Amino acid sequence: MKIAILYFSGSGNTELVVRKWKEEATLLNNDVDLFRIENNPEINYENYDKVCFAYPIHAFNAPKIVLRFAKSIKKQTKKIDYFVIMVSGEYLKLNNSSSSKLNSLLKHRNFKLISEYHYLMPYNMIFRHADEMAFKMKEAIDVLLPNDVRNILNNKNNKLSKLPLIRPLIWAFRIEQIFASINGKTFKIDKDKCIKCMKCVNACPVHNIDFKEGKFIFHNKCLMCTRCSFNCPKDAFNIGLLNGWRVNGRYSFINNNDLESNKHKNYCKNSYKKYFESVKVILEEK
Repeated sequence: MKIAILYFSGSGNTELVVRKWKEEATLLNNDVDLFRIENNPEINYENYDKVCFAYPIHAFNAPKIVLRFAKSIKKQTKKIDYFVIMVSGEYLKLNNSSSSKLNSLLKHRNFKLISEYHYLMPYNMIFRHADEMAFKMKEAIDVLLPNDVRNILNNKNNKLSKLPLIRPLIWAFRIEQIFASINGKTFKIDKDKCIKCMKCVNACPVHNIDFKEGKFIFHNKCLMCTRCSFNCPKDAFNIGLLNGWRVNGRYSFINNNDLESNKHKNYCKNSYKKYFESVKVILEEK
């Protein structure tokens, strides 16, 4: 089978998931091509047996850059089977509806939704997950993904459970995308910490950051993907009105309880429990 995965990744969690997906599918002798949505790839979708759209959930919605890309796709001459991969920091039914606008756009372009998958990965906003929890999330991916890959390859469809009459609420949360653009102009750099490595400038998927005449300039294009602040080697970023939620530095995904204590044990406790129980079921079936 030949599969195209189009993805957007902010801090790297979604990219980790899709690369794992490609690895598993390739082991089963399938061809998988990865395309970064931010590069606006031109794709002949009819050359693929299945297409995937993958993204991190932003305020219970697909990121603006993903929706904008979907709008740019021309209507296909034949039905294109596709599936969706969503990545978030909490396993809530509300998040399962994040693809509603994307699915609507693709339906009008002759794409047919066959499956959706929702995976947990640690936050890059709000608070930093403990190392133990980050490891547990990554471990769950290693269990869930091979099973999901086989299901896609064997045409076993998966539809996520969704809350009824939730679409208006999901649309209301899309105001976050407008706020992100406004907030992007309020970013600041700690000059005492900054080493002018330009990683933030070069990594921004929408070119919201410029460096001219010795100064950083911020525009109104920000997606709040946090790729700039999350990956800053000197923690020099201030992300404006949301700076209290800023998380800096990649997760190690190492199982070491001594590295960082879990300060948020009760946050989304039941949803996390449900997610990890689903992993346990798959392990027991093997």
